[in-house]
Amino acid sequence: MTLDTTTDPLGYAASLLDAVGADREQVPAEVALACLYAAELLELAGARAEPTPLINGDPRITLRVALAALADLDEDTFASTPVLDAARTARRALRRLG
Repeated sequence: MTLDTTTDPLGYAASLLDAVGADREQVPAEVALACLYAAELLELAGARAEPTPLINGDPRITLRVALAALADLDEDTFASTPVLDAARTARRALRRLG
């Protein structure tokens, strides 16, 4: 199965967050844990994460694209508690990553 950014932005965002969380070479542990937690929250909201590589091998770009995917969600989905919490967690992770 291929990730579809158009029909499943929730799953795409979860997959990207999971990819950042799995990168133990470039991502500090606290940022990795935050990304994995955010991906888990999205899965609680119905996302289906799939293994995916970092975009251009860059965790910062990947985190930004994950946040952009969340911005593409419809208002009702984005307003749900797990999605809002995931977005906040991902935003904080991006700040910590620098």
